[in-house]
Amino acid sequence: MSRLSRVEIIGAGPAGLYTAILLRRLLPDVQVGVTEQNPPGATFGFGVVFSDQALDFLNADDPETHALVTPHMQRWHNMTLNHPQGQVILDGVGFSAIGRLELIEILRQRAQALGVLLRFGTPVVAVDEREADLIIGADGLNSLVRRTFEAEFQPTMAHFSNHFAWFGATIPFDTLTQTFIETDKGPLNAHHYRYAPERSTFIVECSDAVYRACGFDGMDEAHSARVCSGLFADVLQGTALVTNKSMWRQFPQLWCNNWVSGRHVLLGDAVHTAHFSIGSGTRLAMEDAIALVHALAAHPELDQALAAYNRERPPIARKIVDAANTSAHWYESFGDKMKLPPLEFGFDYITRSGRVDRARLRRLAPGFMARYEAETATAGVTIADPVPDTVPGARQLGFNKHEHPNCAAMLWQNLERNPDKAALVGPAGSLTYRELIAEAGRWGNAFKAAGLAQGERIAFFLDDTPVYPAAFFGAVRAGFVPVLLNIQTRADVLNYFLQDSGARIALTEAALSTHFGAETRQGTALETVVVVNGQAGAADSGFVPLGTFLQGQPVALDAADTTADDMAFWMYSSGSTGRPKGIVHLQHDMAYTQASFGAHVLKLRPDDICFSVPKTYFAYGFGNSVTFPFAVGATTLYLPGQPSADSVLDAIETYRPSVFFGLPTLYTALARHPGVEARDLSSLRQSMSAAEVLSEDIYQAWKRLVGHGPTEGLGSTELLHVYLSNRLDDHRIGAAGACVPGYEVRLETPSGQPVPAGEDGIMLVRGQSSAPCYWNRPDKTRATMQGEWINTGDRFIEREGYYYFQGRADDLIKVSGQWVWPLEVERCLNEHPDVHECAVLAHTLADRRMALRAVVVLVEGRVADEAQTRTLREYVKSVLTPYKSPRLFEYPATLPKTGTGKIDRQALMNHHPEV
Repeated sequence: MSRLSRVEIIGAGPAGLYTAILLRRLLPDVQVGVTEQNPPGATFGFGVVFSDQALDFLNADDPETHALVTPHMQRWHNMTLNHPQGQVILDGVGFSAIGRLELIEILRQRAQALGVLLRFGTPVVAVDEREADLIIGADGLNSLVRRTFEAEFQPTMAHFSNHFAWFGATIPFDTLTQTFIETDKGPLNAHHYRYAPERSTFIVECSDAVYRACGFDGMDEAHSARVCSGLFADVLQGTALVTNKSMWRQFPQLWCNNWVSGRHVLLGDAVHTAHFSIGSGTRLAMEDAIALVHALAAHPELDQALAAYNRERPPIARKIVDAANTSAHWYESFGDKMKLPPLEFGFDYITRSGRVDRARLRRLAPGFMARYEAETATAGVTIADPVPDTVPGARQLGFNKHEHPNCAAMLWQNLERNPDKAALVGPAGSLTYRELIAEAGRWGNAFKAAGLAQGERIAFFLDDTPVYPAAFFGAVRAGFVPVLLNIQTRADVLNYFLQDSGARIALTEAALSTHFGAETRQGTALETVVVVNGQAGAADSGFVPLGTFLQGQPVALDAADTTADDMAFWMYSSGSTGRPKGIVHLQHDMAYTQASFGAHVLKLRPDDICFSVPKTYFAYGFGNSVTFPFAVGATTLYLPGQPSADSVLDAIETYRPSVFFGLPTLYTALARHPGVEARDLSSLRQSMSAAEVLSEDIYQAWKRLVGHGPTEGLGSTELLHVYLSNRLDDHRIGAAGACVPGYEVRLETPSGQPVPAGEDGIMLVRGQSSAPCYWNRPDKTRATMQGEWINTGDRFIEREGYYYFQGRADDLIKVSGQWVWPLEVERCLNEHPDVHECAVLAHTLADRRMALRAVVVLVEGRVADEAQTRTLREYVKSVLTPYKSPRLFEYPATLPKTGTGKIDRQALMNHHPEV
């Protein structure tokens, strides 16, 4: 395809006109024409909203247009929520608005001044009736360009269930306002804001049930306007609403998989829609225009430019569209949320898109957050289990969660069943069940004596030794909430964990006590650090030896009056995509994982010795070492310290475990370890694997060593353990497994529609071990805990009842069983003084495991050798954490770039280095 000389744009709304302006500014030799079927001045709606951020973006790219538009805008710096029980002001939420017709006229005049040929009142019958090198479809939701090449653009269309009507008002409103009202027909909402000194937009929204109860389905525009004027008479001050194509609609969810077809390209509402609750579709369309024209200006060949636009713009727009869809889903049930008190309602509203967390909100709306946190600080925390008792999975198992009011019963039941049997063995010591329960009783009483209130959190910074289950079960039996922390956590993240959990007591290994210095404790509620398995590495009045903390405490401990739905313990996510999330689990969750995976897949026996190399602070290791062995009275082998192939093989030979739990990375290391064939692994009768896909080579290699291959499954911390698993007698290489009894799964498209048979989709899971929330993270909770279902973010395809992992719905990859965000590692490497620039990518190894691949351009004078690689690898380990360090390093002279100067990641991914 040749260089660009003539462009035709179909559609003279803001998107089309602004595209024409940018083309003439950046490509003045290109002829640009715009065709619009409507006459000048004909448009629907009233005002257009821009956030402060959107205006800053416009100013940076096109200061001339910014200067023309902003004098005509109405501005405000706060947002108002009118709740039936009171008004909430969200300070710092800045927006501006302008009349849609006025914006179009400003853009029309500028386009005309720049030499754009404008044709209004000219219907377009066929897309290709005008000769042009490029035809741009800026013709909105009903785009002729998209419909003409529908097979190529691959659009998907759905609609939200709510109905809305777009009216105007003849009075100004001080701020962008949301008014929520209760009527005898049900709840309604109005989005309203001024766009001119005496004019405002007024959008009324309601559910389908309320829409029909009010009779809107049988009214014309004028009748609807009169009824809505009456319903919102208070906020409208008795004035009447104005109509302009104000028929009732349901908001469309449009997304095109391709934005380019030959010489035809789409932007704005022709290619995607974004719900009005999160901002303006006009703003998004103008950003599309900027991306398209910049691509055209940067590439000498038209096909290269369009390929760059089609590659680079959709992922950026997708994030905004997804956030808008999440916001729209909030409105689908706004009536239920109106039951919240005003401040809680306001917090739920402002975090609805999933893009605003507490820290960001403190910066954006400090006044609101100060009031919200002051009034909710002393309020009791109520956790509600979103999964009802009657779900099919619970019925399938015959599980009654109310029979499990305190999860410590899983250990205490062994006091009558087998008190003198070994509960724990290993190099850190052995305990019978009687001894372990006695130790747990002492821990629980010590926590009570320390003055903790029921439900308070206790930070566990512990390795796998007998102290772990003793302190854990003592805490939960006494009604306290252990917070299980990864002992590889950096000091700054540990400080965040302590602040987020509000823990006043922490437990730490003596070898790790230096992690609890003044910097780590700053701003936390931490009062006491109990040091176990040795002496504290730092002298401080806040450190208490284990012996002192437990001294004089009785072994008898009654269970607290907890219920099945009370908090039992937390774990934290890895935080690969931002701040880690506190994952809350309830008292009945452990029992459910035993009733499902434990009883139906794992099938331990009382004479088993279980050896889990993954640690107890991981959900997978927690079930392997704590839940499942103690549930049947088996024995757990604990191996403290950083495991190596030799230490693991030594432990197997010494302690003779019968059931082994590992990860594909571990099985690979063991199967390829020198001399492994000479090791005595004959005690193993069963091996389990999870977290990543296990390659057939490693499966068969392990089978040759021990007589069976690892049985592979997949779980998550949110579900506490495995919900997909192969079976001991039916293992399918490459499959995560079939659904574990007690769980249900379904596959959906990103827009929430069921996927056709044979296609991949995002997996949602339901079962009674589901975490009800992320602590203090309603934004993330809303995105993941979708009613009764957990959205895993994993894409699967189903074949014959077994599910095959296809990748993440986002950019995360799993390395050594843990999620990693490549961009985080890339940013870390770019901070090293030896690095000029770099890119970090996912890489699939020959055995199908995932690894990180760093492509690094060194600064002048540095040598690309093994010493340099070791330096960079150790740097990432020290700044981030060991599992985030890239496995592969390459040192090209330069990185490939796109026409806009960005790193061409697609080119890097298409280049496969020899490993």
